Amino acid sequence: MRQSLRRLMATSIASIATMSLVTLTSPQAASASTAAPLRAVHLGTLGGTWSIARAINNRGHVVGDSPVEAGESHAFLWKNGKMTDLGTLGGMTSFASGIDDDGRVVGCSELPSGEWSPFLWQNGTMTDLNAHGAPGYCDAAVARGHITISFAPTPGFTELRAVLLSGDVKTVIDLRPGLVSNAVNDHGQVVGADNYTVNEDGYPQSTYRAYLWHNGTGRALGTLGEMSTPSAINNLGQVVGNSDTADGDRRGFFWHGSSMTALPLPADVSNAGADAINEHGQIVGSFSKRGEFYGFAALWPTPTSQPRTLPVPAQVNSSQAHDINDQGWIVGTLDYHWTTGLRTQAVIWR
Repeated sequence: MRQSLRRLMATSIASIATMSLVTLTSPQAASASTAAPLRAVHLGTLGGTWSIARAINNRGHVVGDSPVEAGESHAFLWKNGKMTDLGTLGGMTSFASGIDDDGRVVGCSELPSGEWSPFLWQNGTMTDLNAHGAPGYCDAAVARGHITISFAPTPGFTELRAVLLSGDVKTVIDLRPGLVSNAVNDHGQVVGADNYTVNEDGYPQSTYRAYLWHNGTGRALGTLGEMSTPSAINNLGQVVGNSDTADGDRRGFFWHGSSMTALPLPADVSNAGADAINEHGQIVGSFSKRGEFYGFAALWPTPTSQPRTLPVPAQVNSSQAHDINDQGWIVGTLDYHWTTGLRTQAVIWR
């Protein structure tokens, strides 16, 4: 299951509506042999105008972020139909990026100093994981018994660090320079990307390479031609993520033990990404058709099958699938056309 999303602190957000239930169908879904009508649950907000769902556990609990009525974005936990504000570490803003089956939530929060730090939220208490860094990058992922964090100890992207926390044991993941950790499974296997570099203006260059790290040893996962970044790892050691091809397209990939393979796509699709994989090998992400700006959430029932487009209402411009649990429940967002007044809405497809 996916437990992390790589975060940049600047996110373009707009407004959404309050909680509602909608039964969704689409021509793409109806034509697929495995398709069935799906019910999208709109999760609501913390009082502001939008929300983003980033992760789900096997109990159906969802985490993400949404603005409070005053306007600042806070991490939330949604369960049993109710969204709870998890607060911050004293700063104005926070977001949640992962939740495990024990209900431990991880994410990042602004500090009173303006720095950012990853947090652990458990039983009503948010704890600073003491990886203070400059604004620009912070991320955290969680699995049973393990937390992995990434942060930027200096301004910008010139230095990045990744750490694995297993109980009271803290291990620095030390491979090549500029390393980030994107996800971890129950066995303490970590996936991320290393060899991160910037150009002379300080902006990231496409030199990421996916790795798998376990017990102090790192392993390169390869690429589909150019840059590769993993998004998730399940307890079988199966990894999904994204890689650029030599032709300049972006493809979702699947890796299990030996080689990286591209996820199947329809012929008219040029860009795609894989965000999460569950224990059954079901994969979610999104893709866009060649020449089109907007993309849509997709489900690959297996790593070798063509994707299903997740159903959306007609007034949605685009959609994203961010995580899937072992029951096949999928969380993500719907981006509505501006004329609806809704804009970005956190949802579960189930």
